[in-house]
Amino acid sequence: MSEFKIKLAVRWGDMDAFGHVSNVVFLRYIEDCRAHWMESVPSHWQEGETGPVVANININFRQPMYWPQDIEVTLNPLSPGRSSIKLEHEIRSVPKDGGEATVYADATCTLVWIDKNKGEPVPLPTCIRELGH
Repeated sequence: MSEFKIKLAVRWGDMDAFGHVSNVVFLRYIEDCRAHWMESVPSHWQEGETGPVVANININFRQPMYWPQDIEVTLNPLSPGRSSIKLEHEIRSVPKDGGEATVYADATCTLVWIDKNKGEPVPLPTCIRELGH
């Protein structure tokens, strides 16, 4: 699968007391991207008794981010395991006039597919497994 990306606007309320985007907001940007990506998967994975939970997120903050601006959040699925898949993210500026993007953060997120009633891992759905290849 090719890189999935969404554009978001940095909001005034995303800033912290130091005048830059709060670290916790980076998690929300990644969550928005992941949710849009999951909705784009051509299947009915949302129905039924199994689904994804976030098992791990690791963020590397590279540069402070400020309001106002538009950003791009990317997602690349990596090789899946039996019941999990790792997603690679990048949060970057939207280049203007052919310039280079500034990378504000990169991250990895591990999703584990679980039985919603038992809370135990189950094999990834085929439609999700195929995205990581």
